[in-house]
Amino acid sequence: MNHAVSREETRSVKAGRVGVGLLGVALASVFAAGCGPGDDPSTSGASVGSTLSSGTSAGMTAASTRPTPVGEAGLEKVSGDARSLVDSWLSAVSESGGAWPGYDLADIPTVLVSVDAGGRVEAVVAFNHPNPNALGSAILSVDVDGHSVGVVGEPADPERLVSMAPFDFFADIGGTETFVLVGQRGEPGREPDTPGFVAMIAHEGFHRYQFDNWVPGAAVQDVEGYDFGAENIELVLLENRVLVAAYQADATSDLERLARQFAAVRAVRHARDPRVALDEQQERMEGSARWIEHRMGDAIGNTYTSTNHTSELGYLDQSIDDPGAVLGNVKSFFGFGRFYSSGATVLALLERLGVAGADVAGRLGDGGTPAQLLEQRIAPLGDRDDLVAAAWAEHDPDGRLGAAAAALAERAAAEGETDFGAGDVPEETLGPGFEAGDDQIACLQEHGLDLSADSVTIPDDIAAACFGGPES
Repeated sequence: MNHAVSREETRSVKAGRVGVGLLGVALASVFAAGCGPGDDPSTSGASVGSTLSSGTSAGMTAASTRPTPVGEAGLEKVSGDARSLVDSWLSAVSESGGAWPGYDLADIPTVLVSVDAGGRVEAVVAFNHPNPNALGSAILSVDVDGHSVGVVGEPADPERLVSMAPFDFFADIGGTETFVLVGQRGEPGREPDTPGFVAMIAHEGFHRYQFDNWVPGAAVQDVEGYDFGAENIELVLLENRVLVAAYQADATSDLERLARQFAAVRAVRHARDPRVALDEQQERMEGSARWIEHRMGDAIGNTYTSTNHTSELGYLDQSIDDPGAVLGNVKSFFGFGRFYSSGATVLALLERLGVAGADVAGRLGDGGTPAQLLEQRIAPLGDRDDLVAAAWAEHDPDGRLGAAAAALAERAAAEGETDFGAGDVPEETLGPGFEAGDDQIACLQEHGLDLSADSVTIPDDIAAACFGGPES
C-alpha cells in the first residue's frame, strides 16, 4: 500500500492518468489473497486474541459470528452484484468494529465498484455518502442497519471508476473525498463474494483512517534503494526466527526474553544501515492494517486469523532451503511485503504483554512504531551484544542463515527493478517530469499516493487538487 513521505526535500515525480495505489496494484495478488504454505497456522504457535481494546488490557476475543446477508426490504430488485457489495461492506464494518480504537469504517464515505473479468462495471454502491447522485442516475437509496446505502442503476462515468482500481482513498465524488475500492472478477483478493475482498475493504479503509488521523511518517520506503545485501538479509532471517519464537512462547518471561533479542537484533540493523528505520514505518502503517485483517479472519473465514500473525515470516524462512520459494520476488518481499507480518506480529506481542490497545493506537497515531513500543515495554534491554549472540546460538545453531542470505542476495541482484509503481503511463502527463515541493508532496501523501517509485502516476482529480490540474 502507500507510504509515509519525507517532506525534507523535493522529489522528481512523473505524472499521468492512471488510478491511485500503484504499489497496491503490484501487491494485491501477493498479499490480499493469501501466501501459500506460510498460511498454515501450525507455524504460528500460541493462540493470540487480536483485538486492540480501549481498556487497560489489550486482550479481547475476536468476533466469532459471521453477519448474515442483508434483508430483502428495499433491495429486492437490485442485481446480485450490487447485493454482494452491500453484504461485503456490512461484513467489513461489523467484523472490523472494535479492532482498533477510533476506527469505524462506517464513518468513511465509501463507494464500492464491481467489474467483470473484462473490466466492465457490473455494480456501483455508495455507503454513507452525502451525494450518491454524483455517481449517476436511477439511484436506489435505502437504509440498511442504520447505514445509508445508494445503489447506482446507471453510472455516469464507469470508465473513471474503473481507472481508480484497485482503490482511491480521496476520490472527489460530488465534492466529497471518497474512499473508492474496485473489486474485479477473477482477480485474487479483489474477487467479490470472497473473504479476501471483505478483508481488503477493511484494510484499505483503515489506511484512509490513518491518512485522516495519524501523524505522517518521516521517511519514504525506497524499495529499489533498500539494502538487499547478504548481511542485512541474514539479520532479517534471524529477526524472523526470533519473532516466531516469541509468538510461540507460552510463558511471559520467555516472551520478554525473546522480545529483548528481537530489539537487540533490530538495533544492530539500525546501527549498520539507517534505512532500517523504514521497516518500522511500514510496520506501523501496514502491520496495523494487517492487524485488522487478523482481527476479522476467524469470523469471515479469511487467510489471516487470530493465531497466525507470523505466517509470512515462517514462509520466508522456507527460502533457506529453496530461495525460489519466496512469494513474488526477493526484493519486493524483503523490501516491503515482510513488514505486514512483522508489524502485525509485534502488535500481537504487545497485546500479550498487556499493553493497552488505546495506548498502542495513540502512540502509533502520534508517529511511534510497533518496534519502538515493544522495546519500551521490555526495557531495560540489557547488553545488546550478549542478546544478539544468544539469538544466533538459539535460532541459528547450525549456522545456515549466512549461506541462505547469500543465495537470496544473489537472487535479488539478478532481479532488476521490482514491479512496484509499474503500469502503463499514458501520453497525457503533467510533463516529462516536474519538481514537487513540500506542500505538494504532503498533498499527494494525503491523497494516498505511493511516492516510492521512480515513476509515479497521478489521477486527474488528485493532480487538480495538488498541482492545479493537468498541464500540457
